[in-house]
Amino acid sequence: MLQVCLNGPRTAADSGAVPMSPAALAEAARQAVAAGATDIHVHPKTPCGRD
Repeated sequence: MLQVCLNGPRTAADSGAVPMSPAALAEAARQAVAAGATDIHVHPKTPCGRD
């Protein structure tokens, strides 16, 4: 199993590369699966970016 965590407790303030929106998370998940990930872990966020 290869698991990817797309965002974790990080926010956009930590890096502009952290996917925050549902669309950005879906695209990051698609790319991770294409790279071989078999399990995806995400932290759902509020509109303010909090877990």
